[in-house]
Amino acid sequence: MVAIDLQGCIEDWKNAVATPIRMTEDTRRLAEYSLHVSRILAYPELNIGSISRQIDGLGNELSQKVKNPKRLRPTQLIEELNDFFFNKVKFKPNAHDYYNPANNYLNIVLERKTGIPITLSIIYMRIASVLDFTLFPVNFPAHFLVKYILDDQSADIVIDPFNMGRIMDDYSLKELLERSYPRQNMVLTRALLTNATVSQVIVRLLNNLKNSFYESDDLERAELANEMIISIDETNPFAMRDRGMIFLKRGQQMEALAMLSKYLEMHPETNDADTILELIRQIRSQSR
Repeated sequence: MVAIDLQGCIEDWKNAVATPIRMTEDTRRLAEYSLHVSRILAYPELNIGSISRQIDGLGNELSQKVKNPKRLRPTQLIEELNDFFFNKVKFKPNAHDYYNPANNYLNIVLERKTGIPITLSIIYMRIASVLDFTLFPVNFPAHFLVKYILDDQSADIVIDPFNMGRIMDDYSLKELLERSYPRQNMVLTRALLTNATVSQVIVRLLNNLKNSFYESDDLERAELANEMIISIDETNPFAMRDRGMIFLKRGQQMEALAMLSKYLEMHPETNDADTILELIRQIRSQSR
């Protein structure tokens, strides 16, 4: 395997994504940014423009079927979008191989027509945007969603592209929370359904990949994914923690100690404080 040029990749990432993502909040570019994730982490020859045009081509195909989208109610447009996305194009959830890192590469999801909530949602939103039907990302805990905001902003229509475009009422959302966090008694609040920023979506996608790389001991790509996160969100405490954990797994104990200590300074009330403190104690005792 060819060694990764970490600095070169990060410069590439900053030019393609991290810098423009700070300049404008444009959900229409989520697919493009996600494809750059694929390109930098796994597919260096990926043609971003060609893949983007494929996705827009699906939107154009749907627009031929839905001639006057503005005359339809939002729920009717969602029905048309769902019929096209799931029945015509045949996208489907990859529930049987959910944690396969390929589910996070938008080009592979487009090719195989199967993915996880975040990648299916990104393609779903992009196709909808071709109809001028604007959907917003929702960083719901453990399960990515999208939503449509009614014109008078009186309510949101929350949609689950991983579940055949199901419209989620409060009962469904509570059920999803309980299934994802069975022992934590999480309460459904409106805060859980706020619009996610483009940066938050890309960071979530990168976190998925970073965790996969770390668990498979692909520390070079775990580090690259983590540094890509930091280039977007320099104060992200969890990226500081994971930088320390990668150092530790490599045997770089002093570097790990510095990063893990910095993490606790930044985030003293974190749920994993006891675990990190124990790691710090172990590093210090081994370095005496």
